Amino acid sequence: MLFIGAHPDDIELNCGGTVIKLIESGKKVGIADLTLAELSTLGDINLRKKETDAASKMIGISVRENLKIEDGNIEINKTNKEKIIKVIRKYKPELVFAPYPLDRHPDHINAGNLIREAFFYSGLEKIKIKNSESYRPKKLIFYRNAYEMPVSFIFDISSVHDKKIEVLKCYESQFYNPISKVSKTLISSKLFEYEIEARARHFGFKIGVEFGEPYFSYDSVKINEKNLFEI
Repeated sequence: MLFIGAHPDDIELNCGGTVIKLIESGKKVGIADLTLAELSTLGDINLRKKETDAASKMIGISVRENLKIEDGNIEINKTNKEKIIKVIRKYKPELVFAPYPLDRHPDHINAGNLIREAFFYSGLEKIKIKNSESYRPKKLIFYRNAYEMPVSFIFDISSVHDKKIEVLKCYESQFYNPISKVSKTLISSKLFEYEIEARARHFGFKIGVEFGEPYFSYDSVKINEKNLFEI
């Protein structure tokens, strides 16, 4: 499974519990970050790299790549589509996860639409890219950022929510730090820390558990005779 985010920390924030649970169940999971987050108000790309490495190690993912698309300029163009197609064809994941293309951050909107196009074109044989063969994963699943989205299913992360929070603490420059003297941003405030827990509790409540992470698919979701979710 391949989770793709616009910036390092996007996956940990929005899908961290899911990633941890999947790895615990024996699944191979990778992350691709589109940008180095060079426009972030807090920290710099060198610090973010150290934080990302620490978070990746704690989660235990199989692989993590940065596609080095320009932060703040995630355009839907041939070059950027090819970068995502290459990583999809390289790892051949069964599922790809992408940001839902409606959000307050333009990078998340553009990333969602860019990944959706690359996901489709990756499966076309006539799109030739050196050292790669056509491949299309089974499904493209979208995760929530700041704005609400339609929900196809909710993943129970109750048993790993505490670990998800510990992983987020690896990004010390980005999230709430009571001793920090730098300018506060939306995500570095104490209120955002509360929102992380409140959101997980909200979606957990909807499925009768303590904590959950929501997902959406434009494709239909299959349920088998035992009432088990299938992609």
